[in-house]
Amino acid sequence: MKARNYKFGTHGSFAEEWGLHRRCSEWWYTTGMLNTENGDSYGFQYTLVKNRVFGIEMWLAMEALTDLQTGRHYYSQTFCHGKTKPLVTPHTVRANGSTLTRSGSGFDLDLHTKDYGIRVRMEANKPPVWHCDNGFLRMGVPDQDRETTFYYSYTNLALKGQLSLGDKTIPVTGKGWFDKQGGPFRVTNLATHWEWFSFRFFDEEEIMLFSFPQSHAADGTYIHADGTSSRLNHYTIEPLDFTTANAIRFSCKWKVHMPGIKEEDYTIVPLVDGQINLAYFELLAGVYDRNGILCGYCFVELLPGVYNKKIPIALTKTV
Repeated sequence: MKARNYKFGTHGSFAEEWGLHRRCSEWWYTTGMLNTENGDSYGFQYTLVKNRVFGIEMWLAMEALTDLQTGRHYYSQTFCHGKTKPLVTPHTVRANGSTLTRSGSGFDLDLHTKDYGIRVRMEANKPPVWHCDNGFLRMGVPDQDRETTFYYSYTNLALKGQLSLGDKTIPVTGKGWFDKQGGPFRVTNLATHWEWFSFRFFDEEEIMLFSFPQSHAADGTYIHADGTSSRLNHYTIEPLDFTTANAIRFSCKWKVHMPGIKEEDYTIVPLVDGQINLAYFELLAGVYDRNGILCGYCFVELLPGVYNKKIPIALTKTV
């Protein structure tokens, strides 16, 4: 597939930005909740990443499934190169035996690992949304157009299909979220490392917060129930607890204050222990209102440079 040039502040259509970009890191990222007829729930994640570090492009495919009943986390990651280099077409990304396809008003996800499989139709309940400043995000570094990404999402996808786990194939339904993001920013610059929160409220609204505590930079998007959206860059996130993984410190519980937005104050509490995926920390959390009532779920992604001035050299080479 022919790659596009990146220019900060100017983007094409959602379909055009689905594809490859020259001299950029970029990723296709899908997360969601799966529910069975008997009330069991599972969180899942599929990510295909093209990392460009020091002019060298590296591809990585990552798949994860979290069993909320047992707390067990299944995770796999594969570096793709040579004959296993991913295929990217105007409609499909395919790597490591898994495929994500744009189709009609949504996506089809066919995910295969040695431990489980997921095959679901992901139908968009809302149109896609450009995030932050008309689809562009400054990655924690002001006034440097290089340290930026373009970013769009389908934040409310109705899921229906099946989960294969062990010797069982289980019908599932649920809700999902798809991101496409990328740009020339340097992940080796720890100032660009982020904390990402994707709120999926039970009232059919969503919020995306992209925070850079090192510089107090923050941006985001509020997606209303009717599918309209507005920029959200006035909020505070207070870490309430921390954890350590691979000798790297990450926050792991938060109080969020968003003046004038919904109920304004929420507490984000992990539902299961987080897990480090190569060099970033990821977890599934519950969103609780002022009265302590669960009102949604939140997928959280944390990078190591936020609370660590030094991180293992191997991570900066492979992120």
